[in-house]
Amino acid sequence: MKGLNLMQTASCSLFFSFLLLTIHICSIMVIMTKVTKATGFASPAQGYEEQNIDLNRLLILNPPATYFGRLETSDMEQLGLPCGSLLIIDRSVNPAPGCFVMIRHLGQFLCRSIIIENNGKTAFTNGKEILYPISEETEIIGTVTASIKQYQQQG
Repeated sequence: MKGLNLMQTASCSLFFSFLLLTIHICSIMVIMTKVTKATGFASPAQGYEEQNIDLNRLLILNPPATYFGRLETSDMEQLGLPCGSLLIIDRSVNPAPGCFVMIRHLGQFLCRSIIIENNGKTAFTNGKEILYPISEETEIIGTVTASIKQYQQQG
């Protein structure tokens, strides 16, 4: 059996020393990690941490049927929708009296509230006047499920 020469022996011992040093450093890091997680008492507030606010989860009920529109007129301010509001519109929600809807009337997109008139017919209003009774020229595009008003413009 041939023996190792001095150079091979030195390089092997240097390699094993490096390997042992690496293993030793890794074991120290693991031990320190375990120690830092195991020390101290649990916080009394643990489990009550505030979750991040996810606007998609809160405001969009049916993603494939939801789209956005910006209100560009002040027609609906009397009903609480100021000009510039971002409207979240859901096509899958059935409109009911008192809710806001996006309609298309004579080729124009409008946001209006649905009301029931004294004669029992359904109509649309902007809060000031009854604008359009439901007719063949009027199509309900979707129900406004939420609105977002940005008070300070970015950029």
